[in-house]
Amino acid sequence: MEAAPGTDRGGVATSRNTYLDLIRVVAIAAVVIGHWIATGITYKHGQLDGVDVLGVSPWTSWLTLIFQVVPLFFLVGGYSNALSWTRYQAAGGSGFGWTRRRARRLLVPTAGYVAAISLAVVACTAAGANRDDLHEAGWALSLHLWFLAPYLLLLLLTPTLLAFHRRCGVAVPIVMAATAVVIDAGYVEEHWRFVGWANYLLVWGTFHQLGFAWQQGFLTGRRGRALVLASGSIVVLVALIWWGPYPVSMVGVPGARIQNASPPSAALLAFGLAQVGMVLLASSSVSAWLARPASSRLRDLIQRANAMTMPVYLWHMVPVVIVAVIAYPNHWFAQPPIGSRAWWAQRIPWVAALTLVLAGVLALIVLAARLLNAGRSRRPDFGHKEAQLAHRESLGRRAMLGLGVAVSVATLGRLAVWGFAPNGSLDAITVGCFAVGVLLVLAAGAYPRTPNAVGRSVRGELARASAVAPADVSAPPVAVAGRVGVPEPGASPPPHRAS
Repeated sequence: MEAAPGTDRGGVATSRNTYLDLIRVVAIAAVVIGHWIATGITYKHGQLDGVDVLGVSPWTSWLTLIFQVVPLFFLVGGYSNALSWTRYQAAGGSGFGWTRRRARRLLVPTAGYVAAISLAVVACTAAGANRDDLHEAGWALSLHLWFLAPYLLLLLLTPTLLAFHRRCGVAVPIVMAATAVVIDAGYVEEHWRFVGWANYLLVWGTFHQLGFAWQQGFLTGRRGRALVLASGSIVVLVALIWWGPYPVSMVGVPGARIQNASPPSAALLAFGLAQVGMVLLASSSVSAWLARPASSRLRDLIQRANAMTMPVYLWHMVPVVIVAVIAYPNHWFAQPPIGSRAWWAQRIPWVAALTLVLAGVLALIVLAARLLNAGRSRRPDFGHKEAQLAHRESLGRRAMLGLGVAVSVATLGRLAVWGFAPNGSLDAITVGCFAVGVLLVLAAGAYPRTPNAVGRSVRGELARASAVAPADVSAPPVAVAGRVGVPEPGASPPPHRAS
């Protein structure tokens, strides 16, 4: 029997799973390149605009079969969350303490990003920037935040969902997938608009639940299981596209009657299951290759790159705006028709320029993180109180945590759809509510001894959970951009928007 990578036969962690790190690194690269290519930025008559490349060049829908990698992030997230919660629980920790820790590690770096972009919008508004340009830029810088909404919900549910998995096994993702298919059929044929939103949790939750099964060795115990999952899902996907009503594109396409990712459809579910099966099939051979002594440098490189996945996820659209507002007005880049041969040829220097700018942005983020961490020893350290959470938590603190996550999910979803500046000025209400949600999550675990210690505790949390997320964070990524009216992989603009 083959154990899951990084586990023994009982599913207990034995070493770091470099294969999981590799999946994250490759997937985040696909996300970044996909966004940079699929979002066509134009500058005409002194105004920025965005054009969805999939809408201009229909053949690019086939590229989404490569660049749509969101199912893998939920799969890896499920694996990591199962491993982390199992360890935390074995050490005597509670679901409250674990959820707060994991939510904090996602929300604090995200709060830093939201704060930085919000300040930039305010500064540009005060400087008299064009309101339409702020509208465009504010949307482009927020569209990828949709991912955190369903992921945070699954994070909140992980202790309960993992308990169901231990009791019922793969019956849980099977039921979730079957329910998602029924809802999708009603959404497509009967226009169940409101009920269709449940598929954001059910479809992505299916992949997250399969991550549990992977971590505990079920899906890697016999290669036949992964082979059946991959081959069966491919057959179903082909049938749904060839004979069914679903388009090829695994993200939204302007004007399409059915958007496979908004909400996630049966076709996207089949596509994701095929991805999961292929990743599991490659697990044994790739893990053995990575474990060779000759691959030690590669392992180090993968782990370093993995440590930057959260900053890359949050900040990768910033270079698009920077380069567009500087290069286009100064005619450093030509503007051939989007989708033409000249435009595709220009993607090479375009991606190269964005890569250089992103490297500079990340260097500043790392520097800021180090400056924050440098002051940790001078701040009150409340980290040792994590072990006491199980004994001191109360119904009020659980409610505070749940409310904080719920507010964060709602506000991130709204930012992803409408942007930071939907009317050319900062959406201060949404940003403020997001700040309240983050503070509720942080304050839920603060146990001050003096009336003024709450603020010091929250500031200490902000210093510890700085801009660069830990290496095993399981959140990034989006796929390629699409234009729809609700959040979807890679893009979530209103119906009149273009990505």
